[in-house]
Amino acid sequence: MISFDSGIIEQCRKGERRAQMQMYTTFYKRVYNTCFRVLRNPAEAEDTMQDAFLKAFSGLDNYNDSVPFEAWLVRIAINASIDKLRRRNMEMTELHDNMNYDIADTDDNADWEQIMAKVGQVKSAIDKLPESSRLVINLYLIEGYDHEEIAEILNIAPGTARIQYMRAKQRLIELI
Repeated sequence: MISFDSGIIEQCRKGERRAQMQMYTTFYKRVYNTCFRVLRNPAEAEDTMQDAFLKAFSGLDNYNDSVPFEAWLVRIAINASIDKLRRRNMEMTELHDNMNYDIADTDDNADWEQIMAKVGQVKSAIDKLPESSRLVINLYLIEGYDHEEIAEILNIAPGTARIQYMRAKQRLIELI
């Protein structure tokens, strides 16, 4: 998390352009990357990033200082990205029973090149997942949300979020 001066937030609440620009410059890469991981489209990620900042600036009166500002802003970006996906008529993955979720142990003595090759393989596999699976994997593994938070973001039951994560993880294992 980026440390951010709360005085800037107060200046932004007052509509001061310099403070808004400072906030934007501090967080735009993080917000863009979050949008891109969800949408997988640079133009849509850019648009959604802009929308997220507009929503954040107009909603600063609702910001609660007990939550880190960056987390609040990223949550807005994730919600804006999900809204964009929903507008594209995203369909969530159907649930299936009787799946095997065992993961093979990794070699603790793997050298750096092997690790980097594996990272590239995982990134490539994530890109091949359907949008709904990629979204759940990104929210859990990359953004660090737990299943209850994912359920709230996606407006689904926590059990459904867990199952969708397990299915996405199983599909990743198959792709790798």
